[in-house]
Amino acid sequence: MAKHDELDEEDLVVEEVERRTEPRGFFPGMVATVLEGAYAGRAFEVVEASRRGLFLKEENPDAIPLGTLFVFEVRFKGRSFRCHLEVARKEIQPRRGVAGRLSALDQTSQETLDELLAAAATASD
Repeated sequence: MAKHDELDEEDLVVEEVERRTEPRGFFPGMVATVLEGAYAGRAFEVVEASRRGLFLKEENPDAIPLGTLFVFEVRFKGRSFRCHLEVARKEIQPRRGVAGRLSALDQTSQETLDELLAAAATASD
């Protein structure tokens, strides 16, 4: 093993660290259904949600290209909201699925998502 003073900057691996500054929650039973395009009608289990994005369970994450844009209706316990989601990351360990950035939420959809996140935060306290 090289000593600290023997390492060059080229030897170092720099990895981006995810900073979770937004409230997020786990929502068992939350489902996002694709409304348009090639995946129309397909329903994804939402593993985790935040104001910025969703993590969707997907057994074969490589089947969905990065940058894919979904138009979703997201439902949870009788509440729903619509949004766009752009696939930004794929994971296979420790969970299998795709993560995406949310966009195009109208005011009512944003309020619904915020209420769900607030309820999840209160439940975990």
